[in-house]
Amino acid sequence: MGGQAVSAGGPKGTNVIRKHPGLLAVGLLLLPSCQADQLLAPDDGTTEPGVLVAGYGIADAIAVIGEEEFLFAERSGALHHYVGGEVTEVEGIPVSRTVDAGRFGGLLDVSLHPDFQDNRLVYIAYDDAAFGLAVARFELRDDRAQNLEVIYESDDFSIGSRIAWEDASHFFLSFGVGGSPYPVPGPQDLSADLGKIHRLTADGQIPPDNPLLPEASEPSTIWSYGHRNPQGLHYDTAQQTLYESEHGPLGGDELNIITAGGNYGWPLFSYGLNYDGTPVSDMTEEEAAAMSILPVKFWGPDFRVAPSGLLLVEDSQFPSWNGSFLFGALNPQHLLRYDPATDETEIVRTRIGRVRDVVQLPSGKLLISVDAGSPKPSDSGRIILLEPGGDSP
Repeated sequence: MGGQAVSAGGPKGTNVIRKHPGLLAVGLLLLPSCQADQLLAPDDGTTEPGVLVAGYGIADAIAVIGEEEFLFAERSGALHHYVGGEVTEVEGIPVSRTVDAGRFGGLLDVSLHPDFQDNRLVYIAYDDAAFGLAVARFELRDDRAQNLEVIYESDDFSIGSRIAWEDASHFFLSFGVGGSPYPVPGPQDLSADLGKIHRLTADGQIPPDNPLLPEASEPSTIWSYGHRNPQGLHYDTAQQTLYESEHGPLGGDELNIITAGGNYGWPLFSYGLNYDGTPVSDMTEEEAAAMSILPVKFWGPDFRVAPSGLLLVEDSQFPSWNGSFLFGALNPQHLLRYDPATDETEIVRTRIGRVRDVVQLPSGKLLISVDAGSPKPSDSGRIILLEPGGDSP
């Protein structure tokens, strides 16, 4: 198969996740007990967050420009520009499509080119008018999408996609699919785009150093495969490591370290169950480890995370969170923190709503986006500031 078979804790002899100062340099262990995580109580050292903007639907993604400036993308297709408390809709964004009454698809991510301050380039991932995943880039000038060009197009529909930058010349793109074990073409089919993480050049071309996959004569855009629904993607530039979180079916949510050419197993193996409670497959964990890369962390059917957004927190205003991952838990409507040094999963905001994205401001404060209709049906979609101290909203 395409990926190196490794243990659930990562390749032997490697420190797979960078720890923040003061933490013991212990490796990750994937123990049977992690299927029934003891969730810690919320951190009492922080206050409730403040709402910066409200009145929106599902804001799938946030892209930070500065301390008081960011873009946020609504699933319905609108891209908004926030500056110092004022919100303006960006004009000229391509039409995007959703399915199932707007629950899936649409405008999925917004990301700034690493040299945005000089070139003003913004990238968006969306399901286009033909219901295929597309990536477009444009220059943000005067709240207009100028010189827009579509640099990636697929015939397949994505229910979740994220963009993460490796450097100024390359980015990663996740391509999600859901459901019970997916029929062909699916995540194990290397001729299909879905269920993959792709790596492209900044102008949408195939990098010549992409992996050569099984039975292929030349590289493709595919960087890794066997994914279900990756809705979290984070690239650690210091360690040159790509992290990904994805939805399992009924449980089996995962945090993965992504390697070139890696097969991550779906739907041949999962720690979750089909939605009718039956096993996804009869493959054992040992058999799965021999043909695929197992997650560095999973959450079983007893705690359905449904992770969205992924941030490795560093140099933040929350010292105890540094070195940990923050992400939304759509199913229980929490904001979660996973600490790889202790293998503990902590609820840092209980029943705050369906958190779609988590980003860090230059000051070390954090922003989260929360869906409309959560946690109360009357709640609108909103962007919330997390900072130590201060008043509740």
